Amino acid sequence: MHLKEHFFTPFKTPIDTTDLPEKFTFPFYYQPHALCLLAADELQSHLESQIEWQHNFGLDGDEETAIGKMFGVLLVKNEQDEIGYLAAFSGKIADKNHLPKFVPPVFDMLEDGGFFVTGQSELTAISNQIKRLEANPKILELETALTAVLDTADVEIKAHREKMIAGRKARKAQRTSTKAVLTPEEFIQLKEVLGKESIREKNQLRDLKLFWHERINIAQQSLKQLTEEATRLKNRRKELSASLQQTLFAQYRFLNVNGVEKDLNELFKDTSNQIPPAGSGECAAPKLLHHAFKWGLTPLAMAEFWWGVSPKSAIRQHKNFYAACQSKCQPILEHMLEGLEVDDNPLLNNPAEGKTIDIVYQDNEMVVINK
Repeated sequence: MHLKEHFFTPFKTPIDTTDLPEKFTFPFYYQPHALCLLAADELQSHLESQIEWQHNFGLDGDEETAIGKMFGVLLVKNEQDEIGYLAAFSGKIADKNHLPKFVPPVFDMLEDGGFFVTGQSELTAISNQIKRLEANPKILELETALTAVLDTADVEIKAHREKMIAGRKARKAQRTSTKAVLTPEEFIQLKEVLGKESIREKNQLRDLKLFWHERINIAQQSLKQLTEEATRLKNRRKELSASLQQTLFAQYRFLNVNGVEKDLNELFKDTSNQIPPAGSGECAAPKLLHHAFKWGLTPLAMAEFWWGVSPKSAIRQHKNFYAACQSKCQPILEHMLEGLEVDDNPLLNNPAEGKTIDIVYQDNEMVVINK
């Protein structure tokens, strides 16, 4: 069976009496079209009855390890003018990104032997090596020794500074109290003695700083000998991870109806962060549209719903429909929808424009209006 036929799903019930949408869905704020509701209902029935794979959505009471998912349906017309739909899920399910009935990912990062899996294995190996190096008990011993040297140095230098302040005050008081009782020659001799005391204390502070600087340096070098390999590996891991991400983003190339293809690096270069967020390109809507354009299917409308227990990080309820996400999908979908007739953005329309409000009563704390 041909790939595009495999993922094109005809409706099980007649749809002849239902009008097709005039324009494609504005994905960031919409009411699902009747045929999208029907497609979603059929897909949900499939999710409840299929036994080909297992994933804990938390619907059977086990919420501890549950992971709900966004699913999407795309109403399409094929080359034979037949109306059906495509289905997709966000990310991966059951540790897989290829499942029967669902369109494939735009790029299969989990492919065995692929550069991403190989790169991830290398990153894991580096992380494990760093853990082994940092588990050396001698490191904790030397860190403790360095802390002790730093603390002792701080205490002794602070104590000497306080001694210098006290000595300065004492010498000033001595000069003041003896000036009237000593002869000019004796007072000059006293100032010379007191001056030498001040210089001696300053030299002692200098020597004390040099003494502790040398011991701190010895402690730091001893510790560095054990940690510099881990530091080198951390830098290597950071560079490899950044390179791997850049290469990965370049593999996610999205088509639009005009056949124009752009990758994630290009699509996100003008955004505030310039770097695609993690998971970009793995949402249902981009998968669906890319598959439709790739196989000559005409997109008519779309809808996405949540399946599973509510996540802790966002407001999602089982079977409820939600708009496409702004952070990961907006730059992608803006490109993919170029050339399609799309519903107007309802958020740009002000329903209150040109209307007046009948105010019955108003003060600094409340207002009463006549609806």
